[in-house]
Amino acid sequence: MSRTPSPLRPSRIRLWPWLAAVCASLILSACGGGASNTSSDPDSKLTVSAAMVPGSDAEAYRFLSQATFGPTEADVARVKRIGYDNWIDEQFNTALQSSHLAMAESAAATMGRTQATAGEVGYSWWTHAVRDPAQLRQRVAFALSEIFVISTLSIDDGRRVASYLDMLTTKADANYRDLLESVAMHPAMGQYLSHLANRKEDGTGRVPDENFAREVMQLFSIGLYELGDNGRPKLQAGQATETYTAADIKGLARVFTGFSWYWPSTKSALVWWKCFWRTTECKDASQDVTAMSAYPQAHSTAEKQFLGVTVPAQDTADPQASLKAALDRLATHPNTAPFISKQLIQRLVTSNPSDAYVSDITRVFRGSQGNLRAVVKAILLHDEARHPAASVLRTYGKLKEPVLRLTSLMRAIPHTSDRYNATASLPFYQSDDTSDPGNQLGQAPLRAPSVFNFFRPGYVAPQSAMALQGLVAPEMQITTETSVLGYANFILRALDQGFGQWNSSTTNWDLRFDLSSWDNLVSTPDTLVDTLAKRLIGHTLPDDARAQAIAAVSALPINSSNATTLAKQRRQRIQAAIAVICVTPEFIVQQ
Repeated sequence: MSRTPSPLRPSRIRLWPWLAAVCASLILSACGGGASNTSSDPDSKLTVSAAMVPGSDAEAYRFLSQATFGPTEADVARVKRIGYDNWIDEQFNTALQSSHLAMAESAAATMGRTQATAGEVGYSWWTHAVRDPAQLRQRVAFALSEIFVISTLSIDDGRRVASYLDMLTTKADANYRDLLESVAMHPAMGQYLSHLANRKEDGTGRVPDENFAREVMQLFSIGLYELGDNGRPKLQAGQATETYTAADIKGLARVFTGFSWYWPSTKSALVWWKCFWRTTECKDASQDVTAMSAYPQAHSTAEKQFLGVTVPAQDTADPQASLKAALDRLATHPNTAPFISKQLIQRLVTSNPSDAYVSDITRVFRGSQGNLRAVVKAILLHDEARHPAASVLRTYGKLKEPVLRLTSLMRAIPHTSDRYNATASLPFYQSDDTSDPGNQLGQAPLRAPSVFNFFRPGYVAPQSAMALQGLVAPEMQITTETSVLGYANFILRALDQGFGQWNSSTTNWDLRFDLSSWDNLVSTPDTLVDTLAKRLIGHTLPDDARAQAIAAVSALPINSSNATTLAKQRRQRIQAAIAVICVTPEFIVQQ
């Protein structure tokens, strides 16, 4: 390829002109595809509103890019049949393929391991992202995993991490308050942010660990600065006001004392500290996947002051009462609704939502007591998500993070997997760590370098046109010249050789693309490029990018007299067409 379009060109992060026509089509569309009235049709009970039915495949594709790990032809047809709103409800009610814990354990057994590791969690994540029919729930869970971060760089116990991911998946439509408690009490988070086995002050110099107390405010609930409902900092004399102080951290740290490994009922006869420290006598497999237990013996009885709340000194340690007071305050703090709402918009729809968009979702958050199902539905159905106004077009969209580019490709293009097709109790993709930016994606799920995720929601690309406009581009934080080239080369290799882990039995990489569906189009490069573009991005490429793609494909010969060589040449044309599309802004930027 003579030219590799780069996501480092911030001026391309805008809404392309075709979308204005799509928006107009949606606004004017009166076609509804009303549900069938036949009693044998399971959709006949649905009320299908014309306003909720996409007017074209492109509109359906765009919606699914926000709500799934990548649109498929079946998804597009389904959304067009029942409408956006019914599809969202249907998705939240769809049964999961399996739990991550069950798949990670099954994968470990298949691989001959006695215990699941971070690798098996990766197998499960990629399998669910590509194959699970409950796409919206899995996509929201992934968004939550990038807010409530743990990392396999610090936690190698696959069962613990898989259980945490299952918790996020289960709570993807729960109330925020319930989610926050489940996050705080999960042993994976307890280990990651060191409040597992956190002990009260002893009067001789030991003080409670403050790590989780700080991060639960800064990252998981209220953020650093007081916010308006639009998610922007409130300014006084031009300065933002901090939401908490060192004293708040100290008071909240006392709350998170006395919680440690789950104390199984079968171990109830043991002295408390043996289970608190998980000694050999109290070690049990359930402790890795069950919420932490409260141990009054290690809980601070001192007065706890934080964020305007006071938990009085306790004559008898009551860790559950302290925890309830803290989580109730965090869940109802004025900042929490805009802080969480804006991040979910950023993860699903656009990096720079308008003030009105954030304010509207903030009201839904508060009005539903933080019900995430209602919040996600409001985010996806909001006018700015479905047909953004002209005033926001120049700042609209988001750079698609690398793992989402690959899941989109995998869901759009047929592929095979030796492990997935094996006769295992739960077939899985034998994926690989994709975090190397030079040779792979520069990102791997649940493998962030810190609690701040791979990228910050407020990241501003330095010395860029976006920075001059005051725009954020979170995913640009992991975008460099190295990662841009590494991604392009990874896609080329994956299309040619496959990817994932090497299977010595088949002498192949586990995952390989099947491109035979387009073999009959290789003699007409324009048709080949257009057909694949519609599959990968939902519409044809803009004229300039389309011309370059056609030229790149046309330059590859298909004239060998050797049958084997000719077959390879024909495949190379398909590979080139896909690869060129995968490095265009139209594929890399979700709009």
